[in-house]
Amino acid sequence: MKKHAAELLLDLRLNPRLDKLRKTRRFSQDMQAAQAVLLNPKNTRAQKINAYRTWLIKNQPCVFGRLAATQKRVFICMLEENEILGMRKGDEDLRDTIQDYRQLWKRYALEGRHSSFLLAVIGESIMKEAPGDRLKEFCRRLLELYMDVPNIRDDTIVPQREYVFLKLASDSGGDNFLKFATLPNIFCAQGDGRWWHDHRCPGGVIITSNALGHDLYSRNGRAQIDDAKKVEAVEQAMRTINNAYREKPSKRLGALKHCPATFLVPKGTDAEPALKKDLAAFSADHYEGYFHTDHLLPSVFFREERDPADLKLYKDLSLRYIFDSRADPQDHKELVAGVESGWYEVKRNLDRLPSFADPESTPELTPKIEGQLKNWAAKRLKERM
Repeated sequence: MKKHAAELLLDLRLNPRLDKLRKTRRFSQDMQAAQAVLLNPKNTRAQKINAYRTWLIKNQPCVFGRLAATQKRVFICMLEENEILGMRKGDEDLRDTIQDYRQLWKRYALEGRHSSFLLAVIGESIMKEAPGDRLKEFCRRLLELYMDVPNIRDDTIVPQREYVFLKLASDSGGDNFLKFATLPNIFCAQGDGRWWHDHRCPGGVIITSNALGHDLYSRNGRAQIDDAKKVEAVEQAMRTINNAYREKPSKRLGALKHCPATFLVPKGTDAEPALKKDLAAFSADHYEGYFHTDHLLPSVFFREERDPADLKLYKDLSLRYIFDSRADPQDHKELVAGVESGWYEVKRNLDRLPSFADPESTPELTPKIEGQLKNWAAKRLKERM
C-alpha cells in the first residue's frame, strides 16, 4: 500500500536528512529573500503568494512564465506542510484540495484569464531535505494526486494529459471552445546551486502546468494563431532554453560540467523557419539536455551529488511541434493549435465547482463571483483540517 503524502512528509520532519550542500553553499540571495516571507508564520497566504509571484517574475528562466507572472496570468495554489499533515483523511483530502484548485484555475482559464497553474507546497522540512529517495517519493505522490493517476514511474512520459479550455465567440453568437493539453513539471528548492538549477524553487517543491497554445490565443485576443505567431512562440521557447543557468567557475566548488542543463544546437537545414538575428544560428527543430523535459519525474533531480559524472544526454528534445503541423500533427494540435470542444466536456472538467460559478449560466467572472470562489475553496480546505 502506498504511503500517504502526509506520512512521507512526517518522516522528513521527524527524521531529517539535511542537505550537506547547504554547509558550503547557502541558498541564492533571491531564494533566501523569498523564503524569508514564505516560511514566516506571521505572513498571510496572500502575502506569501505575492512573494512567490515576485520571485517568478525576476528569477525564473522561462520567458513564458515570466510574462505570465508579470501579467498575473499564473494561478497559484499554495499549501503549507502543516496543512497537509493536518488533513483528517490524508491523501483523499489532499487530492480533493488539489482538484478543487485545479478546477478553479480552469474556470479562470475558460475566460482567458490564466494559462498557467502552480501548486506550491512549502515548509522547512521539505526545503532542507537532501535530494534522495525520500524527497523523490514525496514528489511522486504529489504528482500522482495532482494528475489523479495511480502510478508515475521514474523517467517516463505519462500518456494522460491535463486539458484546459478557452471560450471563443462565434459568428453565430454562440460559444465555441478549444481545449489545450499540458503536462506538469516538478521543481524543488534542492536544485539551487546544482546542475539542475533551472528547476529550483523557493520554499519547498512546486508543480507547474503551462498551456502554451492557450496562452498564445489569450494574448492574441482569442483570434486564430497564424504562422508568424507560432514562430514567435518557438523563439520564446528557444530564448528560455538559452536563458539556462550558467554558473561561473568557483575555486572552492569547481565548475558544473553539466551546466547549462539544456542548450540550443546549431541550425541543421534551411527548411527550418527564419528566426530573429539572436537565434538565427540555432536549430528551431530540437535542442539537447541532461534531463528529458517531458518526464514528469526525472530521477536525476534526486541524486545528492551537485554534478553527477554520468548524466545521460538527450539529443532530440523537440521544438518542431510548436510551428510545424505536418511533422507532429497530434502534439501541434493539442499543445498549440487547440482541439475543438463543447459544453459537455467543459462542464465535466468543472464539475466540482459550485453552481453560482456555472460557466454556462454565469458566463462572466465578476469580482463578486471571484471572491465567492476564493472563499469556497478556502472553506473546503478548512473543513478538511
